[in-house]
Amino acid sequence: MFFGFLALKAGLAGGIVLCMSLLAERVSPRVAGIVSGAPLGALISYYMLGLEQGVPFVVDSVAHAIAGMSGVLVFISVYYAVSARVRRFSVVTSTLAGILAYFIFAFALRDVSFTIAGALAMTVPIALGVGFGLRRALDVRVATPVRMTLGLLTLRAGMAAVLVIGVVSLAKILGPAWAGLLMGFPMTLGPTMLIVHATYSSVHVHAMLRGFPIGIGSVLCYLLSLPWSFTHLGVHLGTLVSLAFALSYLAVLSLFFYWLRRRN
Repeated sequence: MFFGFLALKAGLAGGIVLCMSLLAERVSPRVAGIVSGAPLGALISYYMLGLEQGVPFVVDSVAHAIAGMSGVLVFISVYYAVSARVRRFSVVTSTLAGILAYFIFAFALRDVSFTIAGALAMTVPIALGVGFGLRRALDVRVATPVRMTLGLLTLRAGMAAVLVIGVVSLAKILGPAWAGLLMGFPMTLGPTMLIVHATYSSVHVHAMLRGFPIGIGSVLCYLLSLPWSFTHLGVHLGTLVSLAFALSYLAVLSLFFYWLRRRN
């Protein structure tokens, strides 16, 4: 059973990062950034935690998970600021600075008794502020995507698998509050950013980050629906119903952007 869960976590995480990196390369980094706002890491993590720790554990952590989304916004803000200025070892420096900022932020929130309303009151303004700050990022596209090899695919999938397994394992040990805060850790977004940055340039990552604050509403829809869906429908069906709420947000967002393009 243990190895079955481990393989499932690794497979889901790896598959998501492969899809996100290919989307950034073949379609548009900005589109990949918006889709990255979908509850990809949170979906895998909460599905596993619901099966292994039970529904009450998940419900108790949701308010901190919503607050934890502010942490990923702090991460991308610091990553953007550092990568825009640092040229040598930019990938490593930007990543380490972003992770450090995330954990400082998470430690500051670990003992705060959040309600869902209070967490939303903090996260939504931060998302709007970060989105405004990233508005000048260029919407560039990848001109010549790299050729996919088995080794490259394995590396990309493995990065995400290690992160997701590590975060879920820590969440089980540290309890509901930290489990929620760790949902904000960029488990699938982070590896995708590293892949795009290392393979192409910081400019392509910035285009991706520009779309992320808009898409994060999808994660919030997922988290807001979890207490009801998991409690009344169970982990399996509840995950699907909450995912439907999250995807509905992205669908409405896509229709809105389509309407804007038609007007212009």
